[in-house]
Amino acid sequence: MRLVLLSLNLLAVSAFTSLPATSTFHRPASFLGMSSAVDVPITVTGNNIDVTPALVEYVNKKLERPLGKLRANGIIKDCSVHLIVNKNPKVKDAHRIEVTTKITGTTIHSSEESPDMYASIDNVADRLARKLVKYKERRLAGWHGGKNMGEDMASAFPDIAEEDAVAASTEEDDPFAPEVTKIRSFDLSKPIKLDEAIFALDYVDHDFYVFKDADSGDVNVVYKRNAGGVGLIQPEQ
Repeated sequence: MRLVLLSLNLLAVSAFTSLPATSTFHRPASFLGMSSAVDVPITVTGNNIDVTPALVEYVNKKLERPLGKLRANGIIKDCSVHLIVNKNPKVKDAHRIEVTTKITGTTIHSSEESPDMYASIDNVADRLARKLVKYKERRLAGWHGGKNMGEDMASAFPDIAEEDAVAASTEEDDPFAPEVTKIRSFDLSKPIKLDEAIFALDYVDHDFYVFKDADSGDVNVVYKRNAGGVGLIQPEQ
């Protein structure tokens, strides 16, 4: 009886004895990579390309310059990067990158394409930096919610070289002198299906069509993409 009790005690002790710690690493799928260096990760996806750890690391490294302080200060709400390779051999600039950055007050879209994906990443980082500086200038001037940008928020935006500042000032229209050069009107009184809106693209002399969706009741936009196919713009849910 004493032997049985001793065996039971040993089993009870072993049940609560800590086992050596083990770690399991699950490699993310090839179409998704995430950086965990800061609170808000950069999500990297791709079409017709293997999103390798080296690519994800390079994207994070290049975007650290324009986004580093903004992410650390909580100004960046979300950042997604999409890498696209066009397999058509006739397309010279077949490596395209699209960066969507949601910050406090607006969403900034930047894209670049070139014969090499790494070059596209370099170029889009510069373009994003210029757009962020432009947003900062406009915010301080009273646009996008007025002159309510705190010193900490203002200092978090990237500093760029003088030549980049010149490019930033000429890249987009002057926000202080907006000018409407043409007006297009669309009949939104009758909701239509998405298929009908896509058909309507063939009946207009521009590459987009605004319509009220029959299923959701929202105003959507379909447009012809430069890379081929049709794109759809919907209200954010």
